[in-house]
Amino acid sequence: MLLISLKNIFWPTVKPGARALLALATCALAGCVTSTTPILDDPKAILGDRIQVHLFTPAKDGARKHSTATFDWVGARYLPRGSSSDFTEFSIHAYEGRDLIIQSRASRRGGPFEYGLARRIAEGAYLVIPISEEDADEPARERFCTKTSGASCRITTPEQLFVFARATAAKDEESGGIAVILPAAARR
Repeated sequence: MLLISLKNIFWPTVKPGARALLALATCALAGCVTSTTPILDDPKAILGDRIQVHLFTPAKDGARKHSTATFDWVGARYLPRGSSSDFTEFSIHAYEGRDLIIQSRASRRGGPFEYGLARRIAEGAYLVIPISEEDADEPARERFCTKTSGASCRITTPEQLFVFARATAAKDEESGGIAVILPAAARR
C-alpha cells in the first residue's frame, strides 16, 4: 500500500513488493496503532483518481530499495491494480500542516487497519512513517490503548488516533520510507 512505512529494523524482513504497501499505510510492527474497522471517515481522492506510487524503503547502508504500484480511487479508497497480494487498499486523509494520515488494511484477506503519517517533503513526495504508540508518553498509552491478543495498541476513535499521530509527528522522524506519487495513465 502507499502509506506504509515501518521502522528500519522491520524493513529487511518484508518482501520487496510489500514494502511499497508499507509506505502508504500498513504497519505490522508491535507498537503501531491499529483498529478493527476504519475510524476515519469522509475519505477523498486527495492524491488523484489514478496514481502510481514509487516507494523507496528507509535508507539501509546508504541504499534504498524501490517498488512501484498503481492504484485507482474506487468509492472511498485506493485499490491496487492487478492481482498482487502484496498491495492492499488504503485511504488518505488531510491532517495537520503538511501531514496526511494513511489508513490501510493490513492485508487483502482482512485484518486490522493500520495507520501512518505521510509528511509532504516536496510536490508529490512524502516521508512515510508508522503512527506508533511508542511515540506517545506512558499516560497517553495507558489512557488510549486497548491491549488485545492481536494488538499492543487497539484504538476505536479518531480522537485516540490523533493523540498518537501528534506524538509521532512531534518526533520529526526522518528515517521513514519515501513515497513519490505520480498521476497514472487512464485506463483504455
